[in-house]
Amino acid sequence: MNRVGAHCYCSVIVPGPWWNPLTYELQSPLPRGSRLKIPVGRGTRFGIADSFFPTPPEKGTFNIRQGKHLSDNSPLLTEKTLDLIKWTGKTFLCGSGEVLKVSVPSSILSFPGPLVDFDSLDGENQQTSGQYEENFLYECKTFSRWKKIVELLEKGDSFIALFPEQALAASFFALLPPAMQKSALLWPSTGGKKLQDAWIAARKGSVPGIVGGPGAVFAPLPGVRSIIVDEESSGAYRTYRHPFLNMRTVAARKALLEKASLTLSGRLPSSRVYLRGKPRCTELPPRENVKLVDLKSSFSSEFQGIAGSLPLSAALFSETARVLSMGKVALWLLDRKGYAGEVACEECGKPILCSSCGRVMAWEEQRRRLRCSSCGKVSPLPETCPSCRGVLLSGKRPGLEALLPVARATAPDEKTVLIWDGTKPCGKKAARGLTKDLSGGGIVLGTRSALTVCDLADVGFAAWVDADSEVRSVAFQAKFTAFSMMWESLWRGNSGGGRTVLLQSRRPGFGWQKGMVLGWDHFWNEELRERKELDLPPFSFLLEIKSPSLGLKESIMAQLEKIGLYPMDPGEPPLVFWVTTPSPASVQNVLAPFFSIGNSSTGFPEITVWID
Repeated sequence: MNRVGAHCYCSVIVPGPWWNPLTYELQSPLPRGSRLKIPVGRGTRFGIADSFFPTPPEKGTFNIRQGKHLSDNSPLLTEKTLDLIKWTGKTFLCGSGEVLKVSVPSSILSFPGPLVDFDSLDGENQQTSGQYEENFLYECKTFSRWKKIVELLEKGDSFIALFPEQALAASFFALLPPAMQKSALLWPSTGGKKLQDAWIAARKGSVPGIVGGPGAVFAPLPGVRSIIVDEESSGAYRTYRHPFLNMRTVAARKALLEKASLTLSGRLPSSRVYLRGKPRCTELPPRENVKLVDLKSSFSSEFQGIAGSLPLSAALFSETARVLSMGKVALWLLDRKGYAGEVACEECGKPILCSSCGRVMAWEEQRRRLRCSSCGKVSPLPETCPSCRGVLLSGKRPGLEALLPVARATAPDEKTVLIWDGTKPCGKKAARGLTKDLSGGGIVLGTRSALTVCDLADVGFAAWVDADSEVRSVAFQAKFTAFSMMWESLWRGNSGGGRTVLLQSRRPGFGWQKGMVLGWDHFWNEELRERKELDLPPFSFLLEIKSPSLGLKESIMAQLEKIGLYPMDPGEPPLVFWVTTPSPASVQNVLAPFFSIGNSSTGFPEITVWID
């Protein structure tokens, strides 16, 4: 507990984008982590007391205002939780205030009345201090791996078990012994009262363990002794909204602060974990289950209104027919939503871009509209080109909707054929309906999100219609993203490793595709050799910086150049640039002035820290 004399000054963390804490005067001492009601601008906000000092900071152009201690009998946050929030804000270059917003429900932070006296409960629920340790558990078969995790949790220590998807967390929770299910808590995936009640229950220590999605990492469970991160290499642990965090990394730091054991598990490790722990791939698929087909020997399917074709192989149709005859499901996977991946002008050649983020927009023919492939914004299909007013618009790169008639012609009339592109959420009712519809087999056309079908139906065949397209992205981790999806398609679900996976490629069996046969350690050895030569993560940190204006973008780039860094400006989107750095700490002092509260009128940059 951090107390000073009767009159003091306090540094307060306030939800918001600025990095600098705000200073307030207090009339009486209070513990670190307590809630405060403070004036900000013309209004008031709620914040968390961080540090204290007996004298005011050096005189500046501001007046120190009075903060009000609420009537709580104990701090809302423990010292360790507050330290985790501050570390996360510094590591991911978003500020403690943004992390506070996602780690504490707003309904609790701004609760008008006194909260529960947590101090009286902490002593009852505090367990013997442990020791930080790292464990690795990589097995391809999900339920075999989960059973080992359950055995680990049955030792009785308090735990937090994280999964990349809420549906996976619920499935794991159902595997727990009945007594453990009764006492543990399945962390809610949405906000509102459910999250508020779960947060309070965890803070009180009234539950021995928590199972949940990535957001459960901030569950304030006191004295946690074991933290498990399953499928730790999944991109779902990276938040898709600001602040951009990697929850796996936050979980590792939490285990270190709590002196708890950290178990990292999954079908394959992330690059940083592989480099650090050197786990080995002990399970390979049967060679006959991996089919690599040369697209040059396939026939091309052309589609009305779309420039370009989509090669389809004989193996695609023969394997589909085989599994349909067995009453199983065939997945046709193409990470390209809509009827065409983009729409471009035949006269000027420019694609139609999203007005919000500047990315290409997919053509949804069934709904006669465009949808951004990045942010999801929907807009009508224009009659003329926005750039040159040309009237000849055509699709490029056939998508899932274009494949639908082909799939329907392939399947018998009684078999279900549908598209799963991730644009609609799949709740429990929808999942049950899908399982019923596919009980006799069928064809599902989908993006990478359609791999969820492997948990709901008997998938006997998964075909990557254009495996090469998955690595055309300029993102440094494109090959890993492609490999991990295709490796997942081999093992996910209840097939027991008996599923056949087909990769249609222009260079079948070359490069990263060798890992599908030789294992993920072979893939990582080759991939890390290339990344080291290029000084890419995990050998450095890659920052993606989005500025609110071109002028501010140029100012930030100039300041980074002064400390010897070399920003990379791709030009599109216009407000985004990239820079590699040895660590986030090396750029904090340079970037901090751009996140001062005084810049609220001009806006703040948004930074994504890519660590692996």
